[in-house]
Amino acid sequence: MVLKAKRIHIIAAKARSSWVLSYGDTVTLLICFFIMMITVRAGQINKVHAWVNDRLDEAAIEVQGAIDGAGIEEISVSRNSKGVQITLNDPRLFEVASAQPRRSHLYQLDEVATSIQNLNIFRLKQTEHANFLNELENSGFQWQVEIRIEGHTDNMRLTRNALYRDNWELSAARAQAIMKQLQERTGLPPAVFAIGGFGEFQPIGDNNTQTGRELNRRVEIYIGASLVNTL
Repeated sequence: MVLKAKRIHIIAAKARSSWVLSYGDTVTLLICFFIMMITVRAGQINKVHAWVNDRLDEAAIEVQGAIDGAGIEEISVSRNSKGVQITLNDPRLFEVASAQPRRSHLYQLDEVATSIQNLNIFRLKQTEHANFLNELENSGFQWQVEIRIEGHTDNMRLTRNALYRDNWELSAARAQAIMKQLQERTGLPPAVFAIGGFGEFQPIGDNNTQTGRELNRRVEIYIGASLVNTL
């Protein structure tokens, strides 16, 4: 009886050990599976981000080509983390303390509007990217392009009889004026546009010099794009 009980104890111990090993193997497999799924999803996300950035890079090249072709030196184009940056840095674009662009300088907005209006980024479904974009939309993602206009000023105080209370209001009003001009000229939906006013608080030049103040009196137009999850 003692030997039989001992044998039963050994068999039971082996069974418990086998169960622990099987459970451990299962957990290990599950962990590996989830790591693999996370890795695959991360790879897909990186692929989408790279695709979006490529479209913005193409847009920057298109805008730069249009501005270069027009020969307008007062407009610069660059590419950064915000998207495609178009800077209107002509200090004569606005009257002093005014938000309305001078009529004599509206040709600059005409060229910017034309370059934006003709961008492929607004009609990807008519390009070789149509299939990929349709796949993304079927997965619950919507392609969105935004044009954000940001106004900036120097640090000179406005006069008491100025229409605007301070440079903050002036910069926002200038951004809004440019936005309206671009919306009318491009015919793009109003929902595409947004504005921001930063006053004197993001200078790129020395406000102690005339040259620096002229650099700071600028309007920046950003073209951004993203895939928004609609699910």
